[in-house]
Amino acid sequence: MELLTNIVAGILGGLILNIMPCVLPVLAFKVQGWVMQSSVSTSDRRKDALAFTAGAVLTFIGFAALVISIRAAGDPLGWGIQMQNSGFVAFLVALLFAFGLNAVGVFEISFSMGAGQSGHGLWGSFSHGALITLVSTPCSAPILGGATAAALAKDASWYETVVLFSSIGFGLSLPVLAVGFIPGAIKLFPKPGNWMNTFKLLVGFTLFGAAVFYYGTLQEQLTTVAANDFLWFLLALSISLWWFEQVRTSQTQGVMRRAKMLLVPLLICSSAYMFLNLDERRSSPIEETETSLTDLSDPTRIKWQLYTEAKHQQATKRQQPILVDFTASWCVNCKAFKKTHLEVDEVKRVLAKTGIRPLTVDLTKDDSLWKLLDKLGRNGIPVYVIYLPDGSFDLLPEGPPLDLTGRLEAAGKKFPKSKFKKL
Repeated sequence: MELLTNIVAGILGGLILNIMPCVLPVLAFKVQGWVMQSSVSTSDRRKDALAFTAGAVLTFIGFAALVISIRAAGDPLGWGIQMQNSGFVAFLVALLFAFGLNAVGVFEISFSMGAGQSGHGLWGSFSHGALITLVSTPCSAPILGGATAAALAKDASWYETVVLFSSIGFGLSLPVLAVGFIPGAIKLFPKPGNWMNTFKLLVGFTLFGAAVFYYGTLQEQLTTVAANDFLWFLLALSISLWWFEQVRTSQTQGVMRRAKMLLVPLLICSSAYMFLNLDERRSSPIEETETSLTDLSDPTRIKWQLYTEAKHQQATKRQQPILVDFTASWCVNCKAFKKTHLEVDEVKRVLAKTGIRPLTVDLTKDDSLWKLLDKLGRNGIPVYVIYLPDGSFDLLPEGPPLDLTGRLEAAGKKFPKSKFKKL
């Protein structure tokens, strides 16, 4: 019964992921596909929907296999932990960049969901499902926590992990399945026309924006030289894909055509060898990155500091509560909620009034910090918790911290600022 409950939670959580900020950069892909499906048969539309679902579910199964292997090795686990791997982040950036180049016309491979029975069309739908899965996994969503906690649990069997991850992929695909299988749903979208050319360019720019966002994570993980070298790789990738398109549309045939086409993988592989230095990790002590969290000279900003166990113990000795924000540079929801619910006047006022110390747990690079989440019974971010000096804590529900000010005031009343001890 518990497994069934978690499956339902996984489906609902996957469905909610469709409206989370982490999926928005590639949501245009789905919209473009739905618009182009308005002129295809019901049978073809259903095939495309099933191909999309297969891409999402199989990608989640791939993540499940990775989780099972990591768990067997005894390493820490968390939802989005793959984003701490610079190789995965680089792959995601390059993939988004390549899809963006395709959308703006640098090269042409059919990635439309309206291509009917063509292999390229079904492969495109499958690719959409896989891409949206890759982009959605860094962030969590309400209701999803129960399913991911069960899937990532140390005592979970392999089949439970696979089933629960598959349920999330199925939930993520539900809107596409609805358009494919519910008669009349496609009528909600306009018919294809010349405006689609402009829309396709907007899709490309959206994907470039997503690539830039995740490149910011790569910059924090790699040395400056390695991060800059990756940009040279993206340039070489662009030239390779442009050359692919020139050969594909040329009249050259036979051996000469094959020779020219062979230059594409050769250029990509040689540039990867020259420019990809993903093992050159940035290693900055915590104290050196302290000021990057908050401009301490700006009185209008909350003075966030990086969490350490020493700071936690110091606050406990002072009888001072602390507010901890679990975040990462790759978490879009974390950044969105910070602007809409943390860096607001009411929270600033309450923090100043109560003296509660704001700390940040940054999961961008340090995988050992996932153990702190595990102690709270969570495995995905964002997470907000108020630690009290008596050893208890107030863990806010998943999603945006809607009642944060009330909880901070309650903690301040229990441990008033006037009774903080001097150390």
